[in-house]
Amino acid sequence: MLIAQWNILNRASDGWEAKGAVLADALVRRGVDAACLQEVPADGLDALAAAFAERGLTLAAGRLRQGRTDLCAVCWRTGALEPVGGPSGVPGVDCAIQAFDGLAVCSYHGAWGAFRQRERLDEARLLDARLSRCAAKGAVLLCGDFNAMPDEPAIRLLSGLSEAPTFWTEAQDTAAMLGRGGPYPTVLPGTSAEAAVIARSQGLNPGLVPGRRIDYMFSYGWNYGRPGGWTGGVSAEDAGPSDHALLTAETLDRDA
Repeated sequence: MLIAQWNILNRASDGWEAKGAVLADALVRRGVDAACLQEVPADGLDALAAAFAERGLTLAAGRLRQGRTDLCAVCWRTGALEPVGGPSGVPGVDCAIQAFDGLAVCSYHGAWGAFRQRERLDEARLLDARLSRCAAKGAVLLCGDFNAMPDEPAIRLLSGLSEAPTFWTEAQDTAAMLGRGGPYPTVLPGTSAEAAVIARSQGLNPGLVPGRRIDYMFSYGWNYGRPGGWTGGVSAEDAGPSDHALLTAETLDRDA
């Protein structure tokens, strides 16, 4: 199964129908089975959904949090995955959870800012509790713009590095590898903001990992205002439809 992670940036100078076509074409071109999206505009949701549907993709959005104009969403190749009900969320967390037959996919957008680590930890605990229940019914994939550094408490919790009882496994710290000489990233044709990563699950604490595997991947985006913009080192003008890379990961052999 090929899953994608993309913060699409809540901005569309040419309108959301046009931007939706660009986004959907990129996902279809890569053969993505499902994708987790963040910064999906509430006022452009219908236009995006229509553009996605024209290209064989179904888009399901989460709930709009108070004070925000964008939300999280999950999309998938129509017919490739069988949805079970509509999308759901977690109170107090910017996320969208879509259940499928034997699988749950969660898109998450973490609180932004280096000073909000405690808030992200609270969000991670809420996600952990909710997705633990999903894991009882099948595999769970959590992808998102975590706005978090690799060693901060929220990531340690989700990675099983803390003392907190958690079932998470680490797939690959995808965005941290972009532009930093890591062994996995492969730059693909298209906009300069597109990249692909092959991720394989690695249990950091096998004693806490149940029979089913949970993978996650996340992107950093603007990297706390450091020079060079996001971790891939391209400017906003060069980033195509988003200030984040399009990340893809191979995970969950659906035939196994």
